Amino acid sequence: MSAATAAPPARGPRRSALRPEAVRAMTAVRSRADRVRSRATTAAATGIGVSLLIAGAVATVRDTVLIGTTVWTEADGTTVSEEQFQAGGGLAPFLAEPGLRPGAVVAAVLLVLPFLALAVQALRVGRVVEERRARRLLVAGASWADLRRLRVARTSAAFVRGALLAAPVYLLLWLLLGVALPEGTRLLPRPQWWTPLLWLAVVGLLWVTARALAVAGHRRDAAQALQRSGMPVRVPSRLFVLLTAVGGVAALFAGPLGGGSPVVFAVLVVVAVVLFALAAGAGAARSAASTVRVRVAPAGGEGFDGAAAARGPRRRPRRRSSGGRDRAAGLLADAQRRGSTAAVTGTAGVLFVCGLSFGVEASLSGQVLAERAGEASDGGYAPSDVAFYLGGAGLAAAVGLVAAVVAVAALLLSLTDHLLGNRRAVASTAALGAEVRRLVRVQALCLARTAVPAVVLGFLVAAVPYSLLFVGGAAAGTAGGVAWAVLVPLVALVVVTALVALACRLLATALTGRVRSAAALENLRVP
Repeated sequence: MSAATAAPPARGPRRSALRPEAVRAMTAVRSRADRVRSRATTAAATGIGVSLLIAGAVATVRDTVLIGTTVWTEADGTTVSEEQFQAGGGLAPFLAEPGLRPGAVVAAVLLVLPFLALAVQALRVGRVVEERRARRLLVAGASWADLRRLRVARTSAAFVRGALLAAPVYLLLWLLLGVALPEGTRLLPRPQWWTPLLWLAVVGLLWVTARALAVAGHRRDAAQALQRSGMPVRVPSRLFVLLTAVGGVAALFAGPLGGGSPVVFAVLVVVAVVLFALAAGAGAARSAASTVRVRVAPAGGEGFDGAAAARGPRRRPRRRSSGGRDRAAGLLADAQRRGSTAAVTGTAGVLFVCGLSFGVEASLSGQVLAERAGEASDGGYAPSDVAFYLGGAGLAAAVGLVAAVVAVAALLLSLTDHLLGNRRAVASTAALGAEVRRLVRVQALCLARTAVPAVVLGFLVAAVPYSLLFVGGAAAGTAGGVAWAVLVPLVALVVVTALVALACRLLATALTGRVRSAAALENLRVP
């Protein structure tokens, strides 16, 4: 039995025996998988840091410009005057007005989620090679504490690099979205004297996050290594999906109970969205794990999605595993999704939240246009109000689009790692007659069957209740107003679905070179 395939020994001593210079040498970037993992993790950490800097900068904006005074008389005859202030600096109304600023803070905080999903997936790049390397180190006498120290050092280095890059990236965004834009439309406030202190706090937070992710990943890998090989894929239970969804609904409806405090409302909204993302990701993982299992690699091959797909069917599928004319590509895509439940979970959760954002903004736009169509009613909007609300909806949709791109990039990174770590399985599939075009279609289907349902479901969950409440009320006004309130979300749903499907196809096409390289017949000799 070779060192690469030997079973890991029992847990060694907790104390690490590696010297610092040995840790630096063993965590150096050498292979292509190491470079992909390091760069992707650094980029994800940079995105997290920039999002936190934006949230902190917006949350600390001060209202210093007097915009009006309200005077009223109390019951005892006392005259009371109250002055209203808003932030200066030429900021857009979404940041200048105190009532709208918490929404911008929530959006910036929620933007952390897709970058965090990207970071988690980036840390899993090259896991097949890392498992073999860890087994060799264990056989050579290393302890589990040594392996944990190596993982913590590698992860912390990438996160700290990303945290350090967050400051210059934030300054570049400030020049583009703050200085370059005209007065009244600027989307980032001017940096203050405390901005470097906030940056140092972000660096420390990301360092702690890196250590937590590294330790959690080490414990997961250690537990899997000590388990019997061939154990079934563990997926979240139905109870977990139900409880997280109910918790999200409860947190969302608890917002008005916060006594009108914008801070409490913002925290409850963030909690609700996170719970919705967990529920959607867990549901997607269950869906991916319940697809039909197929045997696609004979003669000792591992199967297109690894050992999980190669075990063959064990039960009747709950649904058809493929659609359209290419059943083989559909079967392989289902098998690959089943072998990548971790990536499917994170990506589907984030894309569900993006769908929620798109649904809310589409419904709001339909409501504004509907009330504008019924100008004779009291709820009609002036043209300036229409531009204000539609501009805010467009800005929120742009933030959601950035989050969706990052989430799909995380899933694409998973597919890239799959091609790098399972070259022999892909080559075996190609040797059986699968063309490169069909293998690329497998990647497109794998992306689409995760991204499209998550976005569409999130869109419907947000848009349908919002639109029904508006249409059923008196604010809808005329029949033309009802048509606007219904048609705008419907058209937006079609456009969003088409764009997501097109993005999946284009991203899969970008993997053609990797697929062709993995399908080369010389990879049949890869261990």
